[in-house]
Amino acid sequence: MGKYQTREAVNALVQPHQVHKDTYIDPEIFDLEMKHLFSNAWVFVGHDSQAPNKGDYFTTQAGTRPVIMVRHRDDDIKVLYNRCPHKGTKIAIDRSGNTGKFFRCPYHAWSFKTDGCLLAIPLNQGDADTRFKDSEAARGMQAVGAVRNYRGFVFARLAKEGISFEDYFGGSLSSLDNMADRSPEGRL
Repeated sequence: MGKYQTREAVNALVQPHQVHKDTYIDPEIFDLEMKHLFSNAWVFVGHDSQAPNKGDYFTTQAGTRPVIMVRHRDDDIKVLYNRCPHKGTKIAIDRSGNTGKFFRCPYHAWSFKTDGCLLAIPLNQGDADTRFKDSEAARGMQAVGAVRNYRGFVFARLAKEGISFEDYFGGSLSSLDNMADRSPEGRL
């Protein structure tokens, strides 16, 4: 058991006159921040101009998690975890590109639509008498908890439930509005 498993231990790191160095360097504190703080925050993933055409994608990190921002066939931007649900291999290896209508895992060639839905599994005759259809892998690539495209700026929250985009940013969205409104096209 780690030394920061209680709220009291974490709270003791910050005193009115000092902040303990573990706040900045301890791996356990980092893991707690990723789990409880970062996954519930809205983070900038990219700009929708980085994926202008259907099938265009851009890979990045959201905290410690690799993600893919992709333009789906309905023209919406999707943000998916960049992991195959079968064996965990990265789906998109290149920083950006166009995948066409689907992603294909480089390991076992499972394929997924650009919204993450499972499209095909090669040689899948062996799963007939299994509970595969009820498994997490059968649901395809996992989408992040929530995505919001605000005037071309794509934000994601890893947690499914949490603070709304508007409540999280509040009045600070006026800064993005100000920048976008100054552009002749009304967007950057």
